[in-house]
Amino acid sequence: MEPYDFYRSFNTYLRDTFNERVYRVPLDAGFTCPNRDGVRAFGGCTFCDDRGSGAPTIEQALNIKKQLETGIERVRKRFKATKFIAYFQAFTNTYAPEGVLRELYDAGLDHPDVVGLCIGTRPDCLNDNILDLLEEYHKKTFLFLEVGVQTIHNRTLDAINRGHSAEEFFDCVERVKARNMRIATHLIFGLPGESEADMMTTVRKIAPLKLDAIKIHQLCVYKGTPMEADYRRGELPLLEEADYVRLVADSLEMIPRETVVMRLMAEGKRDEIVAPEWAFEKERIMFRIEAEMLRRKSMQGCRYEEAQFLHNNAAPIVPA
Repeated sequence: MEPYDFYRSFNTYLRDTFNERVYRVPLDAGFTCPNRDGVRAFGGCTFCDDRGSGAPTIEQALNIKKQLETGIERVRKRFKATKFIAYFQAFTNTYAPEGVLRELYDAGLDHPDVVGLCIGTRPDCLNDNILDLLEEYHKKTFLFLEVGVQTIHNRTLDAINRGHSAEEFFDCVERVKARNMRIATHLIFGLPGESEADMMTTVRKIAPLKLDAIKIHQLCVYKGTPMEADYRRGELPLLEEADYVRLVADSLEMIPRETVVMRLMAEGKRDEIVAPEWAFEKERIMFRIEAEMLRRKSMQGCRYEEAQFLHNNAAPIVPA
C-alpha cells in the first residue's frame, strides 16, 4: 500500500501543491552554527559530523549556482524530475547578515526549474529581522522553514551541546506561525539518556503545535563525532530496530493528520555511519513501519486527541 494510506507524506504533499513531482536539491552555502563558533558553544552538536547534516551528494567546493545545476541534473536523470526546490540543508542557513542571506537565497531561486526554497536552521537564529527577510520570500515563492529541535528536554539539549533551549524553540514557532509561514521541525529518537517515555513526551508536546511538517529519525553515530567516542567506549546504547519501528508508529498516531511527514528514518553510507547497522536498510525499515500501522489498523492522527489531552494536563517544562 502507498505510505499516504498511513501518513501524509512529503512527496504527496508536493505533488498536490504543484500538480507534479517536485524534488529537493540539497545545498551547502558555507554556513556554520552558533554552537560551533563560540557564540553559544564550541564544537557543534555531538551527533553532527563535519558536513553539518548536509547530504553526501553536496559538492561543497562549488558555489550555490553550480551546486544547484549539478544537483538538478543528478536528480533529473535519476527521477525524471522537472521541478525542484533549492534546499539549504547544511549547518544553520539563517546564520548570517540579511544581505548575505538575500544573495544566497536569490542564487537558489535563479534557475528556471526551481519553484521554491527549503531552509534548515535553528530556533536561536531567527530574530525578527531575519523573519522579515524570510517573510519576503514566503510572499513571492514557496518557502518551507525547517527549524531543528531534536527533543524538548533541556537536559538532553545540554548534553548534546545544542546551545539553545526548548523554550526558545516554542517561542520561535509562535513567531513564525504569526506570520503564516510554513514551518517544520526535526526530532531524533534515541538521544543519550532519554527513555521511551521522554521521546513520547516530546511528540506529545510537539503535536498540538500543528506544525506544517515534521521529520523523525533514529540517532545515528557518525564517524569523527563525539558520539562515536562514546559509542566505542560502550557509553551510548542505541535503539533496537523493533523498538524504533514501534515508537515511530506510536508517534504517527499522535501527530495531527494535516501535518506533513517529511521523513521517518535517517540513512547514510557505510563510510559515514558507524551504527546502527539497520540504518543502511531504509526500504526494509519503512516497510516494517507501514506493516506495523497496518497490523494496528491505524493511521496518522488517530490518537491526536489523546496527545492533546496529555499535553494540556502535563507539568510545564522546567529549564535545566
